[in-house]
Amino acid sequence: MRYVIASAILFTFFIILSFLVVSNNNELTKWDNSAFEALNNPHGKIVNKVMIDLTKYGREVVWIAVMALLVVFGKKDGRKVAVLLTLTFLVLIPVGTILKDTIDRPRPVPLTEDHLLIKNDTDPSFPSGHATIVSAGSAILLLKFHRGKQIIFSIILTIESILVDYSRIYVGNHYPLDVMGGILLGTAFASAIIASSKYLTPIFSRIDSMKR
Repeated sequence: MRYVIASAILFTFFIILSFLVVSNNNELTKWDNSAFEALNNPHGKIVNKVMIDLTKYGREVVWIAVMALLVVFGKKDGRKVAVLLTLTFLVLIPVGTILKDTIDRPRPVPLTEDHLLIKNDTDPSFPSGHATIVSAGSAILLLKFHRGKQIIFSIILTIESILVDYSRIYVGNHYPLDVMGGILLGTAFASAIIASSKYLTPIFSRIDSMKR
């Protein structure tokens, strides 16, 4: 029940934020633009390279590798989490695309070309797809993979997701509110998937029957 309540609250906040973004609330838009200009501020070649790599590889590459590692080395708990991650991502990808097309927020325009460190995607900006996926992944890990040494793995991936979120603004591809929207949407869906995991009992029973 707690995951259902958490999911409902997070979805409510996401809907409110979406309406504010669509209505182009002046005060909120001013804050968003100011925050973007402050965070989209290149700090040198090394930091720029790290941020570019995070934004390029921090979603698909890292999280596909995470699921593979959980299946191979995560034993029963890891395999169950891999199932939850797979389901969450399969749902979020089309949902995020539909929401982006519906809200249709333009991508930010950095102050200068030097502030756009990686070419902008052609799809709309809100919510951030990167933030949606990595936040959902880290939420599931923190909630379901936290016994003993597992928590170290989950914390590392949570830090990675935060850095990916930040990188999307740093490289000039998203406004802060896009990232906030992605975090709310991702964690809301993660909570909903965990809440509905009781329907995955047949799959989990087979995992429990495996030797490793």
